[in-house]
Amino acid sequence: MRHVLFFTRLGLYLLAVSLPFLHPAVAVPYDRVGVVFWFVLLPLEMLVAFYLAPPRLAPRAWLLAAGAPAAAFAFLVAGFELSTLLYVLGAAAVFLLTVLVFRPAGTARGHRASRAGPAGSQAPAGLQPPGPPAGPFRALAVLEPFALGMIYFRMLGFSRASEELARQAGGLTQTIMILIPLAFLLHGLVLYLSLFRPRGAGSLREIALFFLLAAPVFVLIALVLPPDFVRHAAVFNRIDRDIRPRPVPLDDQGLGWEDGNLRSLLESLRGDSQGGREGWPSDQGGEGNALEGIPSDRWGTGTGQGEEGKQYAVMVVASKLDTVYAADAYFGRFDPRAGFVLSRDEPLNDLTYLRFLETWRDPAPLSDRQRRSEDIHFLSTRPERYLAYRPETIEPTVLRRRYYPFEYSYGTVSRVSRSTPREWSRLEDLSPAERLRLAEHLDIPLAEEAREVFEAYLEQALGGEPGYYPRIDSILRSFSEFQYEIGFDDDTSVGQMLTFLQHTRRGDCTEFSNTAAILMRLAGVPARVVTGYLGSRQLHTLGHLEALFVLRNAIPSLQEFPLQDLLLVTTAQRHSWVQAYLPGFGWVDFESTAHALPPPPGGNPAGWNVVIPLIQDLGDEPRPFRFPWLAALQLLALVAAAALAGAYLLRIIRELALSVAARGESLRSLQALWALLLSKLSARGLALKRPSQTPLEYAQEYPGLTRFAGLYTMLRYRESLTPDERRKAWVELRASYREALSSFQSPGLWGALRRTFSLRGLYYL
Repeated sequence: MRHVLFFTRLGLYLLAVSLPFLHPAVAVPYDRVGVVFWFVLLPLEMLVAFYLAPPRLAPRAWLLAAGAPAAAFAFLVAGFELSTLLYVLGAAAVFLLTVLVFRPAGTARGHRASRAGPAGSQAPAGLQPPGPPAGPFRALAVLEPFALGMIYFRMLGFSRASEELARQAGGLTQTIMILIPLAFLLHGLVLYLSLFRPRGAGSLREIALFFLLAAPVFVLIALVLPPDFVRHAAVFNRIDRDIRPRPVPLDDQGLGWEDGNLRSLLESLRGDSQGGREGWPSDQGGEGNALEGIPSDRWGTGTGQGEEGKQYAVMVVASKLDTVYAADAYFGRFDPRAGFVLSRDEPLNDLTYLRFLETWRDPAPLSDRQRRSEDIHFLSTRPERYLAYRPETIEPTVLRRRYYPFEYSYGTVSRVSRSTPREWSRLEDLSPAERLRLAEHLDIPLAEEAREVFEAYLEQALGGEPGYYPRIDSILRSFSEFQYEIGFDDDTSVGQMLTFLQHTRRGDCTEFSNTAAILMRLAGVPARVVTGYLGSRQLHTLGHLEALFVLRNAIPSLQEFPLQDLLLVTTAQRHSWVQAYLPGFGWVDFESTAHALPPPPGGNPAGWNVVIPLIQDLGDEPRPFRFPWLAALQLLALVAAAALAGAYLLRIIRELALSVAARGESLRSLQALWALLLSKLSARGLALKRPSQTPLEYAQEYPGLTRFAGLYTMLRYRESLTPDERRKAWVELRASYREALSSFQSPGLWGALRRTFSLRGLYYL
């Protein structure tokens, strides 16, 4: 029963950390180090603490065996970092907890059992693990499943998925909800039978009680719980084709305001036309723009739907920041022809699409100066995640279809740089360590002809300026005679930047940001290109404010924030900018178009009409619940197959360990040979030896064991044997061992199959 308790405990742990792989709507960012830590190192520490504890190994050897996996993990996997110490401490805590749960009451009893009692009535002393805990350590064994239960609760508490993930999940969520309570009930039953059942008491009553509890749990979850108990309803009726609906001016709708005039109401909110209410921006040339709407059930998925000259709502950002650079990709690698390409090893790129088990926290918090934590909340029409640099915590994305297309929401905290040019003016150059660490962001492998063009332009732009930040500022100011055109081009090739720099001197944010990053690297400043959306109150027009007012009234979650804290982001604000590394201040966002010539009249999208979806609260439509019997049976079959494979693996390992231990002529070898014989005889169909039977008593039922039992008893208890007599007795004992196996070997195919596949020998664990 001790072994069953250990393996149910190990199984609950492995199920907890494996759920992100089983459920498509639950994910954690397992990297290589995390996988080795959770799935290799911690189970190894549990096995060492349980199976290699004294007297199997001497205490010093036992501790060395426990430290070896942790040392190998630190040297070969994690490396010498501060986080490695946390991993090693976690492994040590798991080892210690396993020792406390299984060790205290077993050591003395194990030693006594190896020295007293009828011959053969106990398993070999060196091969049995420590017993279950007694006294206060029982509380640890009882409380431990509750810690794992909190993990399951957090997993199933975050009910979020896109419609694609919901289809993939199917009935897997409900199936997991059935298996987890049943697994906990089974572990509780084993825990009771191992620790709290009086000695000699039967277990039929407890097993019957287990099934009486398990059956109602199964029926409750399978037949009674509603389908959306642990997940939001998915959107299955989305229109994928671009139906290009014509936006309707909202002023013509009469949505409850006097004369259907939103503008007059917004004007009253903003105050007089000269200054307006404090905190509200002035119009940016958008007097001609108006607010238009499309019914939400006809809102398409593309960014270019509808008529030209209109900007479509993408997200609403709630923040006290005036400007939010919400990034979705970082381009740090440089290709001589393609230009800046996506950084493969940049973990921030993974955050755009990763699904989280719980709130994500930055594993390497910044120590940069002049950064402040800022709460930023996103309500978005896009499933991708957009984040201000640098994210400190990220809440899991939640899907709420009732406010389609603004159905994705998540909260973040970002460490935003609040430093200014005043602090940057006296920056020193990069240290050798920084140059080594940022080598990829200084690399600029240009062709010779291209390099000559960029270096010639850079020399003219800098004018011999030696300072670190003045070099950045000079590069940005050199674009003062370049024409900025609204748009977003995916062509980031070096050839396109050369054309922009030498000939056209006009382009969108892509040309400005990529060219600025190339020039900064040539000037010795680490730089990279970032893409995403730019949310800024300086870009707000009356149409944006009207849109925010309407959306805030339609979506309750936006009402948690003051109207002046909301930013409307549209398709016209898709953006590309440059990040430069400033020693001591870290990566800082720079607007590469800040000094360029503004867009010509009619080319500024701030004056385009703003189009928003007319939110229709769809509510939570009830769905008929069908229990996923097939998925449940498949998962149960998978669990059963895994358990069977584990049992065979345990049998093989145990018999190999006994064979190795039986090679000597010590007391431990004698007990190992007897245990190995019993295991092999059970696979041949012999009755299992009762714990109270001695080898001689068991041999009375099977005379073919009489010689072996007599020799075993003599070697076990007779102390007057000379070395020669003992050596001769050992030779005869091994011969009788082989004779016993041969005499009880059933001929034919059936006998061979039974010897190969029988698991009856696990009874002697």
